Amino acid sequence: MRMHTIVPGHPAHRPHHASTRPASAARSIVPAALPFVALALILLLAAPVARAASHETLDVRSAILLDMSTGRILFEQNADEPIPPASLTKVLSMYVTMDQVRAGKASLRDNVKVSRRAFSTGGSRMFLKQGETLPLDELLEGMAVSSGNDASVATAEHIGGNVDNFVQMMNAKARALGMKNSVFRNPHGLPAAGQHTTARDMLLLSRAYLAQYPEALRYHSTRYIKHNKVITTNKNPLLGNCEGADGLKTGWVFASGYNLISTVKRGKTRLLAVVLGAETTQARAQEVNRLVEAGFRTVAAGGGKTVSSQLAEMKPSDYGLNLHKTNSEAYAELRKSGKSASKARKAALTAAKSTPEIKDAKATKKSSSKKKKATATAEKAAPAKGTTTAKTPAAKTSKATAAAPKATASQTTGKATARAEEQEPAPKASKKKSSATRSTADKTPAPGKKAAPREVADKQG
Repeated sequence: MRMHTIVPGHPAHRPHHASTRPASAARSIVPAALPFVALALILLLAAPVARAASHETLDVRSAILLDMSTGRILFEQNADEPIPPASLTKVLSMYVTMDQVRAGKASLRDNVKVSRRAFSTGGSRMFLKQGETLPLDELLEGMAVSSGNDASVATAEHIGGNVDNFVQMMNAKARALGMKNSVFRNPHGLPAAGQHTTARDMLLLSRAYLAQYPEALRYHSTRYIKHNKVITTNKNPLLGNCEGADGLKTGWVFASGYNLISTVKRGKTRLLAVVLGAETTQARAQEVNRLVEAGFRTVAAGGGKTVSSQLAEMKPSDYGLNLHKTNSEAYAELRKSGKSASKARKAALTAAKSTPEIKDAKATKKSSSKKKKATATAEKAAPAKGTTTAKTPAAKTSKATAAAPKATASQTTGKATARAEEQEPAPKASKKKSSATRSTADKTPAPGKKAAPREVADKQG
């Protein structure tokens, strides 16, 4: 609201019947009016602060909240503002793919070969390798958890024959769902001219997707995956932080800010929230959690209060989140699985060494080694007839010959151990290289420390 300060004595605001005052009198009035002008300015500046302090809205560009149990929209804020979808696009890509699976035109067990185009796709990745083959099921998991743009392209090429055909299928599906204000240019959400959506359209998409394929939540609730020795974790901040949270998808590009679709179920109530355009990951996490908590309070109150009024009454302690918790718990699971795998390997090795075949082989080699040592000792102690005990070149040769069987026995034992482990001993340089590329299952960073880029891929899609 614009306010205009009226300075007393200004000719434009002086009544026509008022007498003209001397200039000195006008000057004497202005200082007296300064406190009132200052007060007006203070009130003007304080008005926006008072509105922000009420917290009746979210600190995001656009948002919407649905009670899926009743179909009632509980809250919306600029829900029809066009915003780039970023990686939320992958929800539509997964929807189209699962439609084809249900129609029998594809199978989750299909082996998909990774093309050069899929391999070279930038942004967030599942870390596929060109030419490798993997099941379609794993690609869908990579799209949901890693937000893999490479997995999205590989899936699009497999389902649509090529990316362009698949994008046409995506837009046709969007129109069928009633997404009137959405256009998609690619299967992953990387920046593209003319690509946009709205919070309302994303709500329509997610609602239909979960209704048709509730089993898809197994992809979206997975905390981490490991592919080609690289660990990628799910960036959904509500997983493990919010009671009942079990999906759905994050997204970010510079033009949109931080986006998130989230679904939470408590008892018989499932809420679906969409927030677009948060300025930071912390703001995205906090605001979507605040919206969900306000929604459940509204449902519990039986509609006596609106979500907006619940938002205004909530304290930071009611919705604050620890963004490191989700990854920390994933790392804890990795450490646990890594230790279990290590124990299993040791147990298998011990069992292999204790088998009768290995024991017999060791006993035979030990006996053979003793016989060779005895023969060497006898040859050394009994000089040949007609020779003296003086040290001659022949005697030196005898010593070298005696030492040779000992070395051979040692090498033979080492080879037997290697075969028992079913692993050839690697050279030092090779061992050093392999330790540098092992995953966080074997080498997990402590909380608060960053892992090496090769070990954990935390790129946000």
